[in-house]
Amino acid sequence: MMQRLFSKMFPLIAWTAWTPTRTGWTDVGAPTVTARYCRVAALTFFQMSIVPGTTTATVEGTSQFSLPITADANALAGDAVMMNITTLIAVGNCAMDLTNSLCYVPTQGATGNTLTISGYYET
Repeated sequence: MMQRLFSKMFPLIAWTAWTPTRTGWTDVGAPTVTARYCRVAALTFFQMSIVPGTTTATVEGTSQFSLPITADANALAGDAVMMNITTLIAVGNCAMDLTNSLCYVPTQGATGNTLTISGYYET
């Protein structure tokens, strides 16, 4: 939905694939991680899908991933959310560490369900 809205408002926006570095995630089997981002003026929007090999688990305050473009360390905040799209349940809000260009995800017990993360921050 966000992509369609921006495409109508800013038809020249193109999404770019990126490979996030995930740290502190517990993966059983090799997950398929698909991620992309687009930049609109001083904001970067991102989307990520994690399809577990067998299961994936995260721990709030420990599990994180790198943002696609270095964040503005003077920015006050960004916003992101993680969802379990297999069960259509919101897992929770993410914590943005703009000083280090990282996004910390909420706790998700071991699941074989597909997870998505989307958000934005200032660059």
